[in-house]
Amino acid sequence: MSFRPAVPVIWGDTPPFVESALLTLETGRPTVAGGRDPGYPALLAVTFAFGGDLSTVVRLQQAAWAVLILALAATAQTATRNAAGLVPIILVAMYPGLLLFRHVLTADLLFAVFLNLAMAGLLVATCVGRTARCCAVAGAVLCAALAACLRSQGMLVPIAAVLVGACVARPDTPTRLAVIALSVAAALALLAAGSRFGASDSDRASIVFLPKTLFCNHLNIVLASDAARREIVSAAGGPADATMARLAVDFAAEPGRWPVLGFFGDACLFDAALDRDVADDTGNAVGAAAAYWRIFLTAVRDRPLAYAGKFVRQMAYGASVAWPSYGLDPTIPVSTDDVPLVSEIMTRHGRATQPIDLQGRPVRIGLLSDLPGVSPHLFEALSTAFVIAVIFWTVIAVRRRRSRFLTRAGIVIVMWVASIVTAAAAHTLDVSRYLVPAVPTVGLMLSLFAAELTETIASLRRG
Repeated sequence: MSFRPAVPVIWGDTPPFVESALLTLETGRPTVAGGRDPGYPALLAVTFAFGGDLSTVVRLQQAAWAVLILALAATAQTATRNAAGLVPIILVAMYPGLLLFRHVLTADLLFAVFLNLAMAGLLVATCVGRTARCCAVAGAVLCAALAACLRSQGMLVPIAAVLVGACVARPDTPTRLAVIALSVAAALALLAAGSRFGASDSDRASIVFLPKTLFCNHLNIVLASDAARREIVSAAGGPADATMARLAVDFAAEPGRWPVLGFFGDACLFDAALDRDVADDTGNAVGAAAAYWRIFLTAVRDRPLAYAGKFVRQMAYGASVAWPSYGLDPTIPVSTDDVPLVSEIMTRHGRATQPIDLQGRPVRIGLLSDLPGVSPHLFEALSTAFVIAVIFWTVIAVRRRRSRFLTRAGIVIVMWVASIVTAAAAHTLDVSRYLVPAVPTVGLMLSLFAAELTETIASLRRG
């Protein structure tokens, strides 16, 4: 069912991705616009270089989704040998929050694919012999590096994959050690060349994006810190009162939109006048980025408990909605304001596209999105089951019962935490899109839990 008509869907993130891809193609090196990560633009650039178009990208995403679902099913069957373990994977295959991203021109789908292939590789490594185990770990490390190139949210995923993989593989011969070492070296090369660290910034938004994101999404801590307020006054100079007033307005904007964070951080993030206020005497973006870093770090040093409390709340919330109710519209929504912008970008770079290519017929999501009255309750139940599974694993770990479930579920939990911890620390999990890529990880956790529970009940009945 994955291979439907390849209709590209434009969202708000699409224009900077397309701009970044065309700049990358022209400059011959990863170049980003609008603060995007370079991995997805690199894929778009390669697609354009080989004569493909945006519809080709959609076909690639559809194929990647099909590969992921088959890999998850094979992993669940290999790890559990239990039919009950396939039920959560079937629900993942029907999950509208991921199905819609097969058509949307953003990095979300491919990030989810490589994130979960990395986790699947680590799980498979626990089920095979030593030589195959090292190869599975090597593949998992490379997939984790690709995930980090696609979205900075996954920056800790390669680290988790390397640490967990080393514990699982335990290479005991020079050849096996060389396989693991080679995969780590290749992952480092990928991260150096294809992640945000190796990309060139083409505009002001890309230069200030990361420090301003940290500053704006911790604005409550910044404004509560006297030391941080002094840094703001020092950076703003003359218009300090106007700057503080602007920050107060941004902080008060749409207070109920992000309830877990407590305020709407994007009101500050998209306040372009703020960059001019905090920049140094040169007024350039580099000075503004340095000021945002300095103010944020000052606030965290002054109010470490407030920052720690924010992080704990975010992670607890992430666990409680680990399978978020997302994508429940009958058709995939389109950002009509951004469709002409993408067309203009393509034309400006000599790649004219017809409007029908960008604004085709509505794309139905199907399956669970057609049951909006039932699906939210199903996803709430699955999220609750995930929390119960984590508690069940914790009890087994505390009792120090050595079992395959303890090892395999531990791998899944570590990878799930690694996939969302960056968003929890730097942004907010009020944005459900940060949780959606990790839903297949949640599905595999439920597969392991269902199989373990089935075996436990069967053993009790036999006893």
